[in-house]
Amino acid sequence: MQIDPVERTIEYEPPSGPSDPRLFLAGADTDNGWLSGFFDRGSFVETLGGWARTVVAGRARLGGIPMGVIAVEGRTVENIVPADPANPTSEEQVLQEAGTVWYPNSAYKTAQAIQDFNSGEQLPLMIFANWRGFSGGQRDMFFEVLKYGAYIVDALTKYKQPVFVYIVPNGELRGGAWVVVDPTINADMMEMYADEKSRGGVLEPEGIVEIKFRKPQMLACMDRLDPQVRDLRQELANPDLAPAQKAEIKQALDAREKALLPVYTQIAVQFADLHDRAGRMAAKGVIRSAIQWAHARTYFFHRLKRRLHEEQLRKAIQAAASPDEQLTRQDAIDIIAQWFAHSHADADYDRDDKLVAS
Repeated sequence: MQIDPVERTIEYEPPSGPSDPRLFLAGADTDNGWLSGFFDRGSFVETLGGWARTVVAGRARLGGIPMGVIAVEGRTVENIVPADPANPTSEEQVLQEAGTVWYPNSAYKTAQAIQDFNSGEQLPLMIFANWRGFSGGQRDMFFEVLKYGAYIVDALTKYKQPVFVYIVPNGELRGGAWVVVDPTINADMMEMYADEKSRGGVLEPEGIVEIKFRKPQMLACMDRLDPQVRDLRQELANPDLAPAQKAEIKQALDAREKALLPVYTQIAVQFADLHDRAGRMAAKGVIRSAIQWAHARTYFFHRLKRRLHEEQLRKAIQAAASPDEQLTRQDAIDIIAQWFAHSHADADYDRDDKLVAS
């Protein structure tokens, strides 16, 4: 039996742009040989593959531990709606569905897969997030995309095993998709992480600029930073100017502002983009940590092993407590942390997952 070591780097990295998520899950054969993926080699098995193909669901093993898997198709796919046999006038429809977007069928597939992993098999769950949001067309609203999005929230709220949400390299999590997988909906079980090359935020940088840094704010910024704009504005404020001179200066000022506006817009978008990166997300506490993709396999194995052992021990402590004690979940975890600190005084219980799991 071939053993895929846990302490290895992930060789295949998701590229920027449309790509097949199965390659970073299972690995890929290339002209340069085999490039390893996130999970154990040969362990990923896709389920429901022919339905709602903008989402990939399946099962795999991480260091031998079985997990449920949900990933996002980055490429545009065809959704074929067959003709109705009972209606002679109906015809087959071929609909184009963009990648990284939840449609009614793929949202329903996601919710159904989460329910199966939780209720049927009690598997820990790994969600590789790369969604820009939900489709918002009239057809999709008619087919209840919001309802199926709520199904995802309901399924994650009821999840009883560890759930890891990881924003993949060159991926992003935006709009309603962020709200649906936000770990605060099930803080006991869900954790969110992001790769250093990923982006995350409800609004994209262009949207933030349109709201927070519109043209009046840009003109005020030019007035502070550009000497030519500042001088022209001061000249324009002179009450002794003749109308012809004032019109000439106003024309020069408008021309200068028009020339600078695209540059300032690009700078503003770049500044807004800096707030969407993993370091800023970690600083604001919306993700637990920024994890480099190459080492994500090792990190999540130890984190998963630790969480599974912790949950097992927590349940045993609560079951052993007398009815009068009424130990809460946090009380039990505090007891475990005290035991760990007694044995490893110099270690960090919250961060030393490998040591805690051993």
